[in-house]
Amino acid sequence: MVMKNAESAPNFYQIDNKIEHMQSRDGVIILPSILAWEKFKWTHEYFNKKPKQGFFLWIKKPISQRLNTLIEISSKNIFQEISNLIIIEKGLNAELSSFCRSTREIKGKHFAKAKIVIRENSTLEFLQCNSWRKEDEFRANYEFFLDKKAKLRTTVTNQSNGSKIVTREDIYLKEKKSSADVRIKMVAKQGGTFFSESYMHGENEIRGHLECSGLILDNKSKITSIPGIICDSNKAELTHEAFIGKISEEKLMYLRMRGLSEKKATELIINSFLNS
Repeated sequence: MVMKNAESAPNFYQIDNKIEHMQSRDGVIILPSILAWEKFKWTHEYFNKKPKQGFFLWIKKPISQRLNTLIEISSKNIFQEISNLIIIEKGLNAELSSFCRSTREIKGKHFAKAKIVIRENSTLEFLQCNSWRKEDEFRANYEFFLDKKAKLRTTVTNQSNGSKIVTREDIYLKEKKSSADVRIKMVAKQGGTFFSESYMHGENEIRGHLECSGLILDNKSKITSIPGIICDSNKAELTHEAFIGKISEEKLMYLRMRGLSEKKATELIINSFLNS
């Protein structure tokens, strides 16, 4: 089932190992990564090797609507090896939501690499949501490259409902007056595990903030979070925050006193955490 609201009509939709829907629009080219590799030789610099799956999204002109992608696993023992490439050309503002998930307990594997390039004087608002179930395995590596005066605002949310999740984000701020605000959020329950690394690389006259936070909902789950800032210039301004904890008993009690069940109250707190 396709998600509602922002996800109701994804521009790229893959379920298991089959592309179900793909729709470009004026000023935007969307292709399977393998076709982009064959059609545009310059993409080889970013893909490194011929991709097997995934999408290529090239924003060439101004757009007024948010773009959406959705990749799901719904069948047993599926292995997805995803390579995505997103290019935002010079002087554009873009919004993108990307969703990856399993729809039921099927022991799926989803390994993803993505490179996001934001050209000079462009802005990207990017939401990446991942939700995986018991015995799924999710591995992801996201790289963001910002040109001069480029701006990035991104939130990456990962939910492990008994799954194994390993992620890494690298944000490269090497051009003058580029800036990034990056927020990584994790929720672990039902024995789910996280190993998360996030690094912001700063050079020149840039600004960046990295925030990593997580909620652990039971004693069987585990989160390892490694946030890092790497600075090569006395003109760069980089900051980071990190937090891992549990659901506030005060918040839970407050909602229970207003008639919500413990399950509903917990769901409400988690949604508020992920959307804040």
